[in-house]
Amino acid sequence: MTPTFRRVARDPRRLARGFVRLATTRATVAVFAGLAAVWAVGFFGVVPIEIWVVDYPALVAAFFFDTLAANEFGVRETAMFYPALAVFGYLQAMLVVAVARVLRGRFVGVGE
Repeated sequence: MTPTFRRVARDPRRLARGFVRLATTRATVAVFAGLAAVWAVGFFGVVPIEIWVVDYPALVAAFFFDTLAANEFGVRETAMFYPALAVFGYLQAMLVVAVARVLRGRFVGVGE
């Protein structure tokens, strides 16, 4: 391993650039919009609320932080829920896109 390679591998800016690049791609925004649409159609009763199973990780994290804020810090009960839901929904969308990219990279060309 060359010294240049070791320096690049340890560079924390590389991870930060990758995170920002993933956060700003059109695919991440599209997946987030899809997750928000799934939540909205379940919330307004267009489809059964069981559709929220798609948003389950973001909902669990938002409920946790809303409960934590209310119990430990005295924040009004639902003041943290919707902002936390948006943040964790976006993080979930980033994770979905990252996993899809890894799987596409592994399985593209298999069986051809």
